[in-house]
Amino acid sequence: MTSLAIRGRARRFWRGYTRMRTAIMFLIAVALIVVIGSFVPQQDTSAQTKVDAFLLDHQNLNGLASHLGLPLTQVFVSPLFLGLLASLYIALGACVLRRARALVSRSLHGYPRTPQYWGEWGSWLFHASFFLLLVAVLYGKATGFEGLVAITEGQRITEAKGSYDELREGVLTSGHAGYQVQLNSFKATYAATGAPSDFVSNVTVFDNGKPVETKDIRVNDFLGYKDVDFYQQDYGWAPHLVVRNPQGQVVFDSPVQLFGEDKSQESGVVKVPDFGYNIGSAREQLGANLVMYPDARSVTKLNPDGSVSSEPQAGPGGQEARNPVLLVNLFVGDLGLNAGAAQNVNTLDTAKMQPYFADGRALPLGLGQQVQLPLVGTDCSDAVKAGCFTLQFSELKQYSLFHVKKDNGVPFIYISFGLIMTGLLTKLYMRPLLEARARRRRTATEPDYAWLASIAGESAEERSASIGGR
Repeated sequence: MTSLAIRGRARRFWRGYTRMRTAIMFLIAVALIVVIGSFVPQQDTSAQTKVDAFLLDHQNLNGLASHLGLPLTQVFVSPLFLGLLASLYIALGACVLRRARALVSRSLHGYPRTPQYWGEWGSWLFHASFFLLLVAVLYGKATGFEGLVAITEGQRITEAKGSYDELREGVLTSGHAGYQVQLNSFKATYAATGAPSDFVSNVTVFDNGKPVETKDIRVNDFLGYKDVDFYQQDYGWAPHLVVRNPQGQVVFDSPVQLFGEDKSQESGVVKVPDFGYNIGSAREQLGANLVMYPDARSVTKLNPDGSVSSEPQAGPGGQEARNPVLLVNLFVGDLGLNAGAAQNVNTLDTAKMQPYFADGRALPLGLGQQVQLPLVGTDCSDAVKAGCFTLQFSELKQYSLFHVKKDNGVPFIYISFGLIMTGLLTKLYMRPLLEARARRRRTATEPDYAWLASIAGESAEERSASIGGR
């Protein structure tokens, strides 16, 4: 193939690639991926439990999509999405530049300001505004941040980097606002099916230690303060546990946030590194896996030999706190916190620990219940000597999971949409209005040829009659 033929094919490809219909096809593809990202939990912006649950339930589908360059939980950073977006703006940019040169040339050479002329300018403004929209989005991402933070009822957190459970900052993020947000209360209402129909978080904002705003946050009603927005994303249970060591010292006194898609049975862990008791030469630490049943029901339990146990076991019921029961599976030993490796706060490393109960059973605790347990022996009359400690389920709280976001590009996004609508309305409505006005003007200035013809006809008849009479 000659170089001339190659250049010819390249020009034809470029003309087809930079057509507006090509840009529209890219735009439709991008919009479809955005729709997918709106329904599928996304990494770093959705709760990790939701992302993990989706990947577990749709392994084959996500694997197929990943081979096509579109991992379903990371669609906005996927190769396919970024490639389509780049292709869209290359095609759109070439088309916008070509039209801009033609329109500027017409304007400089005194092209008549016809409806066609203004329609072309409206079309150009509509498409050029998408570049301002892209700049606004990139600016907002680069200078802002988004993250997840879970706040328990009664807890107050500072809008600072260290408060977030997950945080993604832009490369030009300048810092955080530093005010505080307190979750006063959380309330969920449930439908007849048992599913939550609405949930609301009542929060108060404290700036420089003073309350400045109190607001109810719902799924579609966020809190915005100092350009930082708090959106209600999820919620869960936070049972309050109190642990006293054999010396009677309180070594743990805090609510523990539990997680899970099913609010009728959420799970979590508690770690008590400063337990303050030795067995032999080893300094013991305490840990536990927790399962929360807010509406516990009695279920049949099977023994290891397959027989039915005479003691019923607590199991999941509804999602409302009608009969809260906390199952505590205790471990003692080394939590591994000093090994140097980072640990997930929501998992318990039992590699150097052993079950507290030889049979590994979980201890059920009802709301307000306190139990005393021996570490060595069974006599707790002298708690220190016998190594007894107490465990109490003192209170049941809830927490709210907030999606927090700062986007400095929002004002420019609004301006972009305003320009897009201005260009679209100019193209669709201004041109027809101008054409209609031009037609009315032409009609008003043109002579009435029918009236002139009628006058001319009557004059001829009169002249004929006059001639005949003579």
